[in-house]
Amino acid sequence: MKVLLTGAFGNVGISTLDELLRQGHTVRCFDLETTTNRRTVRRYRHHIAAGRVEVLWGDLRHRQNVAAAATGVDAVLHVAFIIPKMSHTGIESELRPDWAEAVNVGGTRNLIEALQAQPHPPKLVFTSSLHVYGRTQHLPPPRTVTDPVQPFEHYACHKVACEEMIRASGLSWAILRLAATLPLALKLDPGMFDVPLNNRIEYIHTRDVGLALANAVSSDDIWGKTLLIGGGPRCQFTYQGMIQPILDAMGAGQLPPEAFATAPFGTDWLDTAESQRLLRFQTRDLDDYVRDLSHLLGVRRHFVRLFRPLVRRALLKRSPHWQRQTTVRLACHGQVALVTGASSGIGAASARQLARAGLKVVLVARRGDRLERLVDEIRRDGGEAWMIAADLTDELERLRVLHEATAVAGPVDVLVNSAGFGWYGYGADMPWPVARAMIQTNMTALTHLTLLVLHDMQTRGAGHIINMGSIAGNLPEQGAALYSATKSFVDSFSTALHRELRGTAVRVSLVCPGPVQTEFYDRAAHQPAGRRIPGERLAAVTPEKVAQRVIATLRHPRRVVYIPAWWGMVQWVEPLFGWLLDRLGPVLLRRQPAA
Repeated sequence: MKVLLTGAFGNVGISTLDELLRQGHTVRCFDLETTTNRRTVRRYRHHIAAGRVEVLWGDLRHRQNVAAAATGVDAVLHVAFIIPKMSHTGIESELRPDWAEAVNVGGTRNLIEALQAQPHPPKLVFTSSLHVYGRTQHLPPPRTVTDPVQPFEHYACHKVACEEMIRASGLSWAILRLAATLPLALKLDPGMFDVPLNNRIEYIHTRDVGLALANAVSSDDIWGKTLLIGGGPRCQFTYQGMIQPILDAMGAGQLPPEAFATAPFGTDWLDTAESQRLLRFQTRDLDDYVRDLSHLLGVRRHFVRLFRPLVRRALLKRSPHWQRQTTVRLACHGQVALVTGASSGIGAASARQLARAGLKVVLVARRGDRLERLVDEIRRDGGEAWMIAADLTDELERLRVLHEATAVAGPVDVLVNSAGFGWYGYGADMPWPVARAMIQTNMTALTHLTLLVLHDMQTRGAGHIINMGSIAGNLPEQGAALYSATKSFVDSFSTALHRELRGTAVRVSLVCPGPVQTEFYDRAAHQPAGRRIPGERLAAVTPEKVAQRVIATLRHPRRVVYIPAWWGMVQWVEPLFGWLLDRLGPVLLRRQPAA
């Protein structure tokens, strides 16, 4: 049988590919072309040479890619999905939900349409998740297929939406909801700390998942069914019982309970009797994983034990819950922070960090639904937060924001101007409404809010304004002419105010990150006549990293902060290499297809 495997070089994908080949199938692998994936492909060069493996690079968001991949196959295993943490793309579903939805839901829709267009549509197996059940620790276990779905995160909502599309597609389908699966190449995923130690969790070895999926394509009895895929009763633990042997195998030992979340998480035990009867996949347990992990680490385990204090410290630094416990309260603890652009990206991350540091946060953005979820999250974690849905391009709205913020929380002590957006393409192609909105958001709104709070801060004799700039302010980019100009304005405006206020207790700082993993690039590309930004590939800084520097700037005020620090060299690029940029920019623009 010829099988299309999407997300072939991820954790589950590799296990599935290995099992499909062991069972004698021919596999067409569909995945993004990344450095890591190209490295993985080398392991299958002999199978490629023998014609048993075909590699097709592509993007689920592009219909042509998907249509080419789905042609001429007998069955499809749809595994590709942007996950909440440690995505191999570098993108997390909860930080960039719109981007993730375009891949997860939009990509699945493209796949369904490609299959429906064929004279003899292939069978479709979709990997869903137990996360669709939401938080179920208050209910008696186990979870069953008939339990109601109650997703609480973007990732789970995307899974539910895909399931509904598949059931309504008219195709021959099967949906497999997977339990917790750990990669054999263990990575220090911050998500490991999001599960409370007393949470029920069911583990399944990644190779058993691969076995279930491979057996599914040959089964005659699963079509039209939703099945639960877990390790079975011998793989049902509390999270403490699962994580302890893994940490011991690493040589790190048990970590403090304070490093882990306390709010219930979306894991539970599953009723896998029917799926095991139909697919016969439960062959391994947690002991097998621990042995695999020990073998993989080899002699490195001894070095971990030797340097255990340093290893434990490194692990704890990845826990937001431990950071919250150990955060030194800022001098402005209990004061009010107004954060704009707080519905996503840097603004949302800054709001979380400020709340953890003890500030009362007022969140401002247009997307009220996202603000509401973030406020709930901050309050669950013990912080104080309020939301104001507003369009900051409107002067009256800005006045309303300041009035309501003062009314609910008190005078603004810290202002974080994070709202902004970009556009990429030839300046002549830029629609005036987009240009006007960018000027109003990136410059006018920032300036107005800064001046509104500045007078009050001076009267009270204290305050801190942090304006979010960009390296584009020092480096005018072809394709981002207006955006670069707006950030250059923010740079000059912030620097001048900083100098004006020198010697007072009111501070103005400029934070200049390089490319950041946010929705910025998607929003820029989806503006009228906009294009993909080449710099998106360089986005290595997370919003959380920027937010940490915001906190550091409050502790130790500085005029300008570059993230990473070496981006400070960018201010010398234009004087020294402007001639090269003059020639390179048009080339990059011509190579970028319209969105």
